[in-house]
Formats: sequence, C-alpha cells, structure tokens
Amino acid sequence: MIQLSVYLEDRPGELANFIKLLMDNKIFIRALTVAKTSEYGLILLLVDNPEKCIDILENRDFLISTTEVIALRLNDHPNALYEIPKTLGENEINIDYFYSTLVKDESMLILRVEDSIIEGAVNILQKTGFTIVER
Repeated sequence: MIQLSVYLEDRPGELANFIKLLMDNKIFIRALTVAKTSEYGLILLLVDNPEKCIDILENRDFLISTTEVIALRLNDHPNALYEIPKTLGENEINIDYFYSTLVKDESMLILRVEDSIIEGAVNILQKTGFTIVER
C-alpha cells in the first residue's frame, strides 16, 4: 500500500487546512499520524485514492514523498500489537515504524520494513493468519 509523507509548516491551523483540502476534493483518509520535525510537521497518511491526492498536493506545491508500507487488518486479532512484531522479529525482519487506525469497523496496523524484504514480510504475515489490505 502507498503511504504519503507530507511536510506542513509548523503553525496553528495548517493541519486543519490540509485535512479540509483533502475533504473538499473527496479524498478519504484511511490512516493518519502526525509528528513534528525540527522545522515542519510531518504527516504520514493512507488515502483511498493516492494518485489523485498526489496530483492535488503537487499542484499546490506541498513537499511530499511516497513509501510502500504494509497495512494489516486487525479486527480478528486481539493480540496483534504483540504478535506482528514478534512474528517478524522471529523471522529477522526489523520494523522501521508502525501506527494503527480505526476506520469504521476496520482497524488496521500500518508498518514499514525495508523495501528489499517487504514481500517476504507480507508472505510471513499472511502465513500467520493476518489479512493484508490490498495495495
């Protein structure tokens, strides 16, 4: 799944303006996390239409990048926050970062591993019984 990384100016109201821009363009946010860097706000997000979102943001001169991440359904896995890193660790796969979300009745965990091992991580997680959200 494609994750967008967007840098915003670190000032009051910028996040609300950003979210409103997506809403006005009918971009549905599936997952979102916000962090502060030394100079900017960094938003990591999954959206329903990444190509359209990228076009909108690039046309407005936002600084963005894309990253391949793994999104897993958590609904039927009460111990997923433990089982996922445990399973990957036992298979010598390091997690760069992860965050979770609740979207209606579909909770997800979004995680990032190195590009060179993403397919292996997906295969291991599927064999363990986790459902990967389509990319």
